[in-house]
Amino acid sequence: MKSYRLSVLGAVAFAVACGAASNPDVAATAGNQQLSAARLAEIVGQSQAPLEKDVARSIAELWVNYQLVALAAAKGDSLTDPKVMQDALWSNLDNIRVKKFYDNVSKGWDAQVPGSDEDRYNSGEAYAARHILIKTDQGATPEQIAAAKSKAQGILQQATTANFVSLTARSDEPGAKERGGDLGLFGKGMMVPEFEKCVAAMKPGEISKELCQTSFGFHIIYRTPFADVAEKFAPIAKQRNVAIAESTYLAKLEAGNEVKVEANATVKAKAIAKNTLGYMKDTDAMATYKGGKLTASRFAEWLAAYPPSSQIRPQLVQAPDTLVEKFVKQIVRNELVLRQADSAKATVDTAEMSNLFLNFKNAVTQSWASLGVEPSKLADSAKVAGGDKEKIAGAKVDAFFGKLVKNEVPFVDVPYPVARAVQKKYTFAINEAGLDKVLELAKGVRAKADSSKAQQGPPAAPGAPGAAAPSTPAPAPAPDTTKK
Repeated sequence: MKSYRLSVLGAVAFAVACGAASNPDVAATAGNQQLSAARLAEIVGQSQAPLEKDVARSIAELWVNYQLVALAAAKGDSLTDPKVMQDALWSNLDNIRVKKFYDNVSKGWDAQVPGSDEDRYNSGEAYAARHILIKTDQGATPEQIAAAKSKAQGILQQATTANFVSLTARSDEPGAKERGGDLGLFGKGMMVPEFEKCVAAMKPGEISKELCQTSFGFHIIYRTPFADVAEKFAPIAKQRNVAIAESTYLAKLEAGNEVKVEANATVKAKAIAKNTLGYMKDTDAMATYKGGKLTASRFAEWLAAYPPSSQIRPQLVQAPDTLVEKFVKQIVRNELVLRQADSAKATVDTAEMSNLFLNFKNAVTQSWASLGVEPSKLADSAKVAGGDKEKIAGAKVDAFFGKLVKNEVPFVDVPYPVARAVQKKYTFAINEAGLDKVLELAKGVRAKADSSKAQQGPPAAPGAPGAAAPSTPAPAPAPDTTKK
């Protein structure tokens, strides 16, 4: 199966929009609804989450997503306008186009052989080995280490290619006897460096002339000959062919388009990773190439397309500048491949589009149902109790949100295309000044909660008489935004 560099295009993530209210008492707004700084401070302060602005922002964005979905329900807006859906599904559509382009351009990549499979295996493109381990425990005394080495040396002196498998019964590794000490095929970097160095120094079919010492103990190694692993190595060789061809193709694409990363790109990339919202309208170039540029806003959109489970944003914040620059270049490559797909007229056919639209419509109705804001229910509530459907929808979301942060209801995922659609169509804002106040207030909430815990003393054992519920609600579960 080919690996497509743009597979993240189909990923689900929170989308956010720019704009901020001027009132620091308000953390976020969505339509006519407001999330007060005081309420958000209570949520953050009573949780176990770090008192950081990014935490407050994530919770505010979640609230915004819920409120905007509810607002669409109150208006009876199923977001089914084709233009709205196509814009919301840009990542899915581009992913299909790129896949079609890659399917065409990559024909024959797996057959580009830079040498015979046996030559490549023998040269160390992949390794296979059997081993016998005489273990040494951490903290072993010099006497214990010497004893283990002596035992291993005795086995090594007896070992031949004919009896090696039977000798694995003397290995300290669990299951070694049953599999004859076989480690299978493994690539570079998959074993501890000392072991890999020992294997690399051997020829296929050889038994190590000396013991190989690692943190696990002493190893007697038999490097498996090619004939024993030929069938297993063949598909690995083809995958390697594809990887080499793809890397060459992308490198040429980058060089041919004279890609240049701007001097401040790494600093800006980290800033965007911390606050994607703040750069959604930033048109400054992070990199340039023939006929275009990667803007900060486009980079922010790419980051939003990665699921939180990928941990791309926190990794970027912590990564050294060299790796951040490589990531920026990778995004530029993605843009260039998309442009290639456009030139090749790779398109989404009617059946594919219809399927995407159907999935989108189902996602909208599922989001409504999960939040309890189906248009029919809102209409019934308005008839029975009177009132405005938008206010009723907002109140329902607030009630749900209050239960969610206490872990009283399951987390509801608003898929990226749905979130993008409602945020493009309806007004909302995340107020940076409000988030600053949230942190200020949350410190007081946290201090009060900690003081209350200290006065209560250590909690009773679970199930013991007098055991009480926690004095503060548990933090909300981490959003699972990997679903499609």
